[in-house]
Amino acid sequence: MKPTRSAVSSRARALAWALILIPGIAWAGPEKSPLDRFSPEQQAQLKAGEAVYQHVQSEGKDGKTTGHGESYALVNKPADECFRVFLEFDKHHLYFPRKKASEIVKAWDDKALVHKVFEFYVVDIEYTVLYTIDRKNRRVDFQLDPEYKHDLEDTAGYFLFEPVDDKTTLFTYAATKVQTGLKVPSFIQKILTSRDLPDVVTNVKKRIESGGTWTK
Repeated sequence: MKPTRSAVSSRARALAWALILIPGIAWAGPEKSPLDRFSPEQQAQLKAGEAVYQHVQSEGKDGKTTGHGESYALVNKPADECFRVFLEFDKHHLYFPRKKASEIVKAWDDKALVHKVFEFYVVDIEYTVLYTIDRKNRRVDFQLDPEYKHDLEDTAGYFLFEPVDDKTTLFTYAATKVQTGLKVPSFIQKILTSRDLPDVVTNVKKRIESGGTWTK
Protein backbone atom coordinates (compact mmCIF):
# COMPACT_ATOMS: atom_id res chain seq x y z
CA MET A 1 0.00 0.00 0.00
CA LYS A 2 1.39 3.36 -1.03
CA PRO A 3 1.58 6.08 1.66
CA THR A 4 -0.90 8.90 1.24
CA ARG A 5 0.22 12.39 0.18
CA SER A 6 -0.51 13.75 3.65
CA ALA A 7 1.62 11.06 5.24
CA VAL A 8 4.55 11.89 2.94
CA SER A 9 4.18 15.59 3.76
CA SER A 10 4.15 14.84 7.49
CA ARG A 11 7.30 12.73 7.22
CA ALA A 12 9.04 15.46 5.18
CA ARG A 13 8.18 18.09 7.80
CA ALA A 14 9.38 15.82 10.59
CA LEU A 15 12.66 15.19 8.75
CA ALA A 16 13.16 18.91 8.17
CA TRP A 17 12.65 19.71 11.87
CA ALA A 18 14.98 16.87 12.85
CA LEU A 19 17.75 18.29 10.64
CA ILE A 20 17.24 21.79 12.06
CA LEU A 21 17.59 20.48 15.59
CA ILE A 22 20.76 18.47 14.96
CA PRO A 23 23.57 20.04 17.06
CA GLY A 24 26.45 21.51 15.10
CA ILE A 25 24.55 22.27 11.90
CA ALA A 26 24.49 26.00 11.14
CA TRP A 27 21.87 27.23 8.72
CA ALA A 28 22.98 30.33 6.87
CA GLY A 29 20.44 33.05 6.28
CA PRO A 30 20.68 35.80 3.70
CA GLU A 31 24.19 37.30 3.61
CA LYS A 32 24.19 40.75 5.15
CA SER A 33 25.59 43.74 3.32
CA PRO A 34 27.88 46.22 5.14
CA LEU A 35 25.43 48.89 3.96
CA ASP A 36 22.82 47.47 6.37
CA ARG A 37 24.59 49.35 9.16
CA PHE A 38 23.47 52.68 7.69
CA SER A 39 20.18 54.53 7.67
CA PRO A 40 18.25 54.82 4.38
CA GLU A 41 19.38 58.45 4.13
CA GLN A 42 23.04 57.50 4.63
CA GLN A 43 22.75 54.67 2.10
CA ALA A 44 21.35 57.14 -0.43
CA GLN A 45 24.33 59.46 0.21
CA LEU A 46 26.82 56.65 -0.28
CA LYS A 47 25.17 55.41 -3.47
CA ALA A 48 25.19 58.98 -4.81
CA GLY A 49 28.99 59.02 -4.43
CA GLU A 50 29.03 61.20 -1.30
CA ALA A 51 31.03 60.67 1.89
CA VAL A 52 29.23 59.93 5.16
CA TYR A 53 30.62 61.05 8.53
CA GLN A 54 29.42 59.98 11.95
CA HIS A 55 30.54 60.14 15.56
CA VAL A 56 30.70 56.64 17.05
CA GLN A 57 30.41 56.05 20.80
CA SER A 58 31.59 52.98 22.67
CA GLU A 59 32.02 51.89 26.26
CA GLY A 60 35.49 50.96 27.47
CA LYS A 61 36.54 48.30 29.99
CA ASP A 62 36.45 50.96 32.71
CA GLY A 63 32.79 51.69 31.95
CA LYS A 64 33.51 55.12 30.51
CA THR A 65 31.90 56.13 27.22
CA THR A 66 34.26 57.44 24.57
CA GLY A 67 33.73 58.53 21.01
CA HIS A 68 35.60 58.86 17.76
CA GLY A 69 34.98 59.97 14.19
CA GLU A 70 34.46 57.68 11.21
CA SER A 71 33.89 58.41 7.54
CA TYR A 72 32.72 56.13 4.75
CA ALA A 73 32.58 56.07 0.96
CA LEU A 74 31.47 53.58 -1.67
CA VAL A 75 34.26 52.82 -4.12
CA ASN A 76 33.30 51.45 -7.54
CA LYS A 77 36.07 48.89 -7.66
CA PRO A 78 36.51 45.33 -6.26
CA ALA A 79 37.77 45.18 -2.66
CA ASP A 80 41.06 43.46 -3.56
CA GLU A 81 41.90 46.17 -6.10
CA CYS A 82 41.05 48.89 -3.57
CA PHE A 83 43.35 47.32 -1.01
CA ARG A 84 46.20 46.93 -3.50
CA VAL A 85 46.15 50.63 -4.44
CA PHE A 86 45.84 51.76 -0.82
CA LEU A 87 48.86 49.71 0.29
CA GLU A 88 51.13 51.96 -1.79
CA PHE A 89 51.89 53.99 1.33
CA ASP A 90 54.68 55.99 -0.30
CA LYS A 91 52.11 57.52 -2.69
CA HIS A 92 49.60 58.69 -0.06
CA HIS A 93 50.95 62.25 -0.16
CA LEU A 94 49.79 62.48 -3.78
CA TYR A 95 46.12 62.29 -2.85
CA PHE A 96 45.59 62.52 0.93
CA PRO A 97 44.39 65.97 2.10
CA ARG A 98 47.16 68.13 3.64
CA LYS A 99 49.77 65.37 3.41
CA LYS A 100 53.08 66.69 2.04
CA ALA A 101 55.24 63.61 2.51
CA SER A 102 54.76 59.88 3.04
CA GLU A 103 58.04 58.01 3.29
CA ILE A 104 58.33 54.30 4.04
CA VAL A 105 61.04 53.97 6.68
CA LYS A 106 60.80 50.19 6.89
CA ALA A 107 58.44 47.51 5.58
CA TRP A 108 58.03 43.81 6.23
CA ASP A 109 55.31 41.19 5.59
CA ASP A 110 52.41 42.58 7.61
CA LYS A 111 53.78 45.90 8.87
CA ALA A 112 55.15 49.17 7.55
CA LEU A 113 56.74 52.12 9.29
CA VAL A 114 55.84 55.38 7.55
CA HIS A 115 57.01 58.94 8.22
CA LYS A 116 54.38 61.58 7.41
CA VAL A 117 54.32 65.34 7.09
CA PHE A 118 51.02 67.25 7.12
CA GLU A 119 50.51 70.92 6.33
CA PHE A 120 47.95 72.82 8.40
CA TYR A 121 47.96 76.37 7.06
CA VAL A 122 51.32 77.71 8.31
CA VAL A 123 52.03 74.75 10.61
CA ASP A 124 53.71 71.48 9.55
CA ILE A 125 53.08 68.38 11.67
CA GLU A 126 55.44 65.40 11.47
CA TYR A 127 55.07 61.94 12.95
CA THR A 128 55.87 58.30 12.22
CA VAL A 129 53.18 55.63 12.33
CA LEU A 130 53.30 51.86 12.40
CA TYR A 131 50.82 50.30 9.98
CA THR A 132 49.65 46.76 10.75
CA ILE A 133 48.26 45.07 7.64
CA ASP A 134 45.50 42.44 7.82
CA ARG A 135 45.36 41.20 4.23
CA LYS A 136 42.63 38.64 4.85
CA ASN A 137 40.17 41.26 6.11
CA ARG A 138 41.60 44.12 4.00
CA ARG A 139 42.25 46.25 7.06
CA VAL A 140 45.15 48.51 8.05
CA ASP A 141 45.50 49.65 11.67
CA PHE A 142 47.84 52.48 12.59
CA GLN A 143 49.43 53.93 15.73
CA LEU A 144 52.40 56.10 16.62
CA ASP A 145 55.69 54.26 16.82
CA PRO A 146 57.21 54.97 20.27
CA GLU A 147 60.77 54.75 18.94
CA TYR A 148 60.44 58.06 17.08
CA LYS A 149 59.85 61.68 18.02
CA HIS A 150 56.47 63.08 17.00
CA ASP A 151 54.73 66.44 16.89
CA LEU A 152 51.51 64.70 18.01
CA GLU A 153 51.12 63.22 21.48
CA ASP A 154 49.23 60.18 20.18
CA THR A 155 47.13 58.94 17.28
CA ALA A 156 45.54 55.66 16.24
CA GLY A 157 42.85 54.35 13.93
CA TYR A 158 42.20 52.09 10.98
CA PHE A 159 41.28 51.83 7.31
CA LEU A 160 38.91 49.06 6.19
CA PHE A 161 37.70 47.83 2.79
CA GLU A 162 34.56 45.65 2.83
CA PRO A 163 33.10 44.10 -0.34
CA VAL A 164 29.50 45.11 -1.04
CA ASP A 165 29.41 43.08 -4.25
CA ASP A 166 31.90 42.00 -6.92
CA LYS A 167 32.36 45.57 -8.18
CA THR A 168 31.70 47.79 -5.17
CA THR A 169 33.53 48.29 -1.86
CA LEU A 170 32.67 50.14 1.35
CA PHE A 171 35.71 52.10 2.56
CA THR A 172 35.90 53.13 6.22
CA TYR A 173 38.40 55.51 7.82
CA ALA A 174 38.27 55.71 11.61
CA ALA A 175 40.35 58.06 13.76
CA THR A 176 39.94 56.27 17.10
CA LYS A 177 42.51 58.38 18.98
CA VAL A 178 43.99 61.82 18.33
CA GLN A 179 45.82 63.70 21.06
CA THR A 180 47.68 66.71 19.75
CA GLY A 181 49.41 67.66 23.02
CA LEU A 182 50.66 71.08 24.07
CA LYS A 183 53.01 71.63 21.11
CA VAL A 184 50.22 71.63 18.52
CA PRO A 185 47.37 74.19 18.23
CA SER A 186 44.07 72.75 19.47
CA PHE A 187 42.20 73.51 16.22
CA ILE A 188 44.31 70.86 14.48
CA GLN A 189 42.79 68.14 16.69
CA LYS A 190 39.31 69.09 15.46
CA ILE A 191 40.49 68.93 11.85
CA LEU A 192 42.09 65.51 12.32
CA THR A 193 39.12 63.98 14.17
CA SER A 194 36.21 65.31 12.13
CA ARG A 195 36.67 67.88 9.38
CA ASP A 196 39.27 66.01 7.33
CA LEU A 197 37.76 62.52 7.56
CA PRO A 198 35.19 62.93 4.73
CA ASP A 199 37.87 64.51 2.53
CA VAL A 200 40.17 61.54 3.11
CA VAL A 201 37.61 58.91 2.03
CA THR A 202 36.58 61.07 -0.94
CA ASN A 203 40.16 61.40 -2.15
CA VAL A 204 40.89 57.69 -1.62
CA LYS A 205 37.77 56.88 -3.65
CA LYS A 206 38.96 59.13 -6.51
CA ARG A 207 42.45 57.63 -6.44
CA ILE A 208 41.24 54.03 -6.58
CA GLU A 209 38.51 54.58 -9.16
CA SER A 210 41.06 56.26 -11.44
CA GLY A 211 43.21 53.12 -11.35
CA GLY A 212 45.75 54.76 -9.07
CA THR A 213 46.42 57.84 -11.19
CA TRP A 214 44.30 60.66 -9.69
CA THR A 215 46.19 63.28 -7.67
CA LYS A 216 44.92 66.20 -5.61
